[in-house]
Amino acid sequence: MKKKIVSMMLAAAMAMSLMACGGGGDPETGKTDPEENQPTETDEKTETLDIFAPDVQEIEGSDVEATLDVWTYYGGDGTAMAEFAAEQIKKKYPNVTLNFEAYPQDGGQTVKTRAAAGDLPDLLLVDSGTLMTLAKSGNIVPLDEYVDKFNIGGYYTEAIMENCLESEDGHIYQFPMGSISPILWYYNKQLFEDNNIKVPENYEELLDAVKKFRELDITPMSMFGKEPWPLGAFFDSFAMKNNEAGLYALSTGEAKASDAGYAEAVEKIKELIDAGIFQEGSTNADFDTASALFKSGKAAMILDGSWYTSEVITELGDNLDIMESYPTGEAGETANQYAMAGGGDTNGMAVSDSAEDKELAAEIGFLFAYYREVAHYETTGLVETPLKVDGLKPNMELDHVSAKLQNALPNYTYSGKYLHVLPNTEFSTTFTEEMQKFIVGESSEDFISNIDRCAERTAQ
Repeated sequence: MKKKIVSMMLAAAMAMSLMACGGGGDPETGKTDPEENQPTETDEKTETLDIFAPDVQEIEGSDVEATLDVWTYYGGDGTAMAEFAAEQIKKKYPNVTLNFEAYPQDGGQTVKTRAAAGDLPDLLLVDSGTLMTLAKSGNIVPLDEYVDKFNIGGYYTEAIMENCLESEDGHIYQFPMGSISPILWYYNKQLFEDNNIKVPENYEELLDAVKKFRELDITPMSMFGKEPWPLGAFFDSFAMKNNEAGLYALSTGEAKASDAGYAEAVEKIKELIDAGIFQEGSTNADFDTASALFKSGKAAMILDGSWYTSEVITELGDNLDIMESYPTGEAGETANQYAMAGGGDTNGMAVSDSAEDKELAAEIGFLFAYYREVAHYETTGLVETPLKVDGLKPNMELDHVSAKLQNALPNYTYSGKYLHVLPNTEFSTTFTEEMQKFIVGESSEDFISNIDRCAERTAQ
């Protein structure tokens, strides 16, 4: 008998996130996996996961004897998932032992230090914050040949294959771990219903709702503007209606803030700011402060990743809902209707150049990444799992918000990037500062001019 639980997930799978996606996200990734914040002691008894795991037929296994050191999520729920993956690997490689070490959550500093000393494990978790640094220094090896050899596309979704596999140099260095998480606009249904305010479906209705909530002394949208990525995601909620690459196109110089579509988005944001869409002090507010405002019913909406569902639904229950698309376009417009901020990252298991048997390490790395995600999906019901779910058996029913998201996910497209992981770091830093200035009173003209100057100066 399946057990019905309140939330679709216990954790977001992205390292970043990450993925990454609790609910406010890691400053390195935009996400937080609750596993990352669990104790990392490994001498406690590991929970045994009783779940179904389809066989990976492309890898036959062998009787080779080897011991591989692995850096990954380890501790809390991550321990059980890692050990489950190890158990599945044992079925193919009975004489291979995996020594797990908890991946250090310090913004990649330990990884880079140990890489410089030539002291990396055979397999290690990487993301956009560490991957290219390790790739350029030769500390991790390209895995391009294994995409077809292991039939990775037969196990992972098309969205993962298109958005989370290839790195900026055109090569593949990791076997995917972590989902694609859209940034959603959550809202409190009760506040809208009790005050006879229509849940907005377009910009005109959004502006009307903001004004009406302000008249009632209710914050229309709670914002944690102390962090970069929510500011970038809010901007993309508007800009992507005209260019689905949003901020990313600005950072590369492919578009300008003064272009008609972007300028229109800026003017809409300015009008909403002037109407009081955010709470006072929003640019200094952290996630906990903004979330508390929303949970307590003092704010009608909040922007956050899909990973936030599990946390907030325990407070709002049936009153929690999400908008399937951003209400920022004109009435009747359908272009880029489902272009979403958020997305995924090049997050997964990489093979170290110091691995003695790189072929074996690649086989074990893929099996580990896959089976770890099987365990994650079946024990949490994470609807935006990176895996194709045919044949998988989640252990719980979905809550109403997760079920709604599951239906919407096939429509979503992701052409942008989180603000804080843009390759053009000088642009992302400047944009964060400009958005904060914009919220507290900078003019549209100055905002557009400053963004264009920055992009022209820094785009490569």
